[in-house]
Amino acid sequence: MIILHIASIKNNPFSGVAVVVPQHVRQQGKYAVTTLLNINNIIINGIDSQISFNAPFDISKLPAPFSKPDIVIFHEIYRIRYLSVYKNLVKNGVPYIIIPHGELTIQAQQKKWLKKKIANFLFFNHFIKKSLAIQCLSERESVYIRSRHNKFIGTNGVDLPQKKKKSFNQNIVKFIYIGRLEVYSKGLDLMLEAVRINHNFMIKNRCILDIYGPDIEGRLESLENLVHEKKIGDIVHLNSEVLGKEKEEILLNADIFIQTSRSEGMPLGILEALSYGIPCLVTEGTTLGIKIAKADAGWSSETDDKRIAEAMVIAVKDRQCWNMKSKNGYQLIEQMYNWNKIALDTIKHYEQLINKSS
Repeated sequence: MIILHIASIKNNPFSGVAVVVPQHVRQQGKYAVTTLLNINNIIINGIDSQISFNAPFDISKLPAPFSKPDIVIFHEIYRIRYLSVYKNLVKNGVPYIIIPHGELTIQAQQKKWLKKKIANFLFFNHFIKKSLAIQCLSERESVYIRSRHNKFIGTNGVDLPQKKKKSFNQNIVKFIYIGRLEVYSKGLDLMLEAVRINHNFMIKNRCILDIYGPDIEGRLESLENLVHEKKIGDIVHLNSEVLGKEKEEILLNADIFIQTSRSEGMPLGILEALSYGIPCLVTEGTTLGIKIAKADAGWSSETDDKRIAEAMVIAVKDRQCWNMKSKNGYQLIEQMYNWNKIALDTIKHYEQLINKSS
């Protein structure tokens, strides 16, 4: 099978899409012929096969065999240059699917809703309609995409690390969040309010919350103001972004990974934490709440500050279950979210879609 991935990304380790697109290309490349056409014309690290974008786009002028791919995969929706590309694909009878990476959920559509409504009507509804299917990253994302267009689940994954959690802290409880410092979509306001509600309990039980993320567009200052307003600076510690070995050591030294997003596609931070054996406390909005609860790999909460606060108390009191939840989390990743399995599953879906359409 010949698969052409099309994206508009940069070498940004803090962008989920920029991290997973190269993984899809590489991992599917074990079982198919794959390449990446990056609309930004930036060489993406870690991908051997890449093609430059030239306007006007003509699929027949790409180097063989990608001038006649079996299928094209678009990553994300709202990219103006995609419009001329998909029209050329339709003209040449080349099938394509779209991975919206969370952009089509009800919650995502509510942000800048008027602008998106107009753009959808004029341009992007036709882009979606002409695709073979929408590839959703989770069951929850599929449910929360209102489109009646054909959908299937093809998720993201992580590589299993060499190290795993071996022991937990005895005298303190370390909650940790690593990710983008987006207050609303990541639900950081809900997380901090839950800490405020639990302030006395967390002090008594020697709990701390370490938050790590890149300071973009003044987001760190916004969080600092929230921490100050809620008077929780004795519990919450804000830190800059971490990568590589430093990130690994910080994760392995944590007791509970917490993420309280309102809406997600498939959050890599949670998958990574689970792969190290860190129990996770997540909201339904992360899309992983049901999976984690079913696997007994952590705790799931409604996307509400009071429910999050209650879940945090339960998590602390569940100390005797942390080791079991650690093992369950690792097994969940091993069985459902390792890249090799995901690559095989997605290619199988692509083959079925192509056969059905022809």
